[in-house]
Amino acid sequence: MLVVRLAGGLGNQIFQLGASILLAYNKKIDSVYIDTSNIKCYETKREYELYKFFDYTRFPIKIIEKTFFLNKLRLPIHFPFQIPYYPFIGDKNFQFALNRASSKFFFLDGYFQESITQENFLDEINLLNQMFIPKFKEVFNECVVHIRGGDFIKLGWNVASSYDYYLKAIKIIITNYGITKFNVITDDRDYATSLLKDINCDYKFIGGDMYDDFYLIGSFKYRILSSSTFAIWASALGNNESSVVIAPELWRPYVKRKIFLPNELRIHK
Repeated sequence: MLVVRLAGGLGNQIFQLGASILLAYNKKIDSVYIDTSNIKCYETKREYELYKFFDYTRFPIKIIEKTFFLNKLRLPIHFPFQIPYYPFIGDKNFQFALNRASSKFFFLDGYFQESITQENFLDEINLLNQMFIPKFKEVFNECVVHIRGGDFIKLGWNVASSYDYYLKAIKIIITNYGITKFNVITDDRDYATSLLKDINCDYKFIGGDMYDDFYLIGSFKYRILSSSTFAIWASALGNNESSVVIAPELWRPYVKRKIFLPNELRIHK
């Protein structure tokens, strides 16, 4: 079996689910256990969100919610050994486990967004789409802009999606695609307003509910994303047959994003 410790918001939870089912699929493991007991143990309180977007019964591997006391010890974080039968897997030894581990019993603890390759990411998208619950069938032939404020400002991570980034991205959409009206999704309307006030564009706020926001991002043909994992996965699991996706190159200050989204045009800082 495989056990994954969930932490963080929806985007982080999807990365953790993606890593766990990728490893389980690769190692022919038939059961994945999701431990949600630690989600609320951080300063920024989170909720278990995955069940709202994924129907586990559609997936060939059993996915079960269960608490494991051993996860509280954080062994994959403290001891990321690269040994064939070693069961405790974090970001630092995930690639070793995926390619060289001989075990079929794992405890996963990490964020798994910087430790995966582009091939891994595309495989995760394909696996997750098997159980992803769609909402909108139509594609809106307009542009959506995601702006992350809130805790990103407190952490200083908003500089990864700066004013200059949004200015460049909006100019590209206007100049190259003739789109002049923008739909803004944000968790912080005051911050978004201050960011956009000096950018000459016509915009309106939409959404406001985490559930709807996630689906809306993936339903627009043109997308300008923030560096948040929420926006990244909303686009990755959205309709990408003809999408145009603009995204920043950084996850957070000085940390480049190694994985590319389907149809991504990356703006370099």
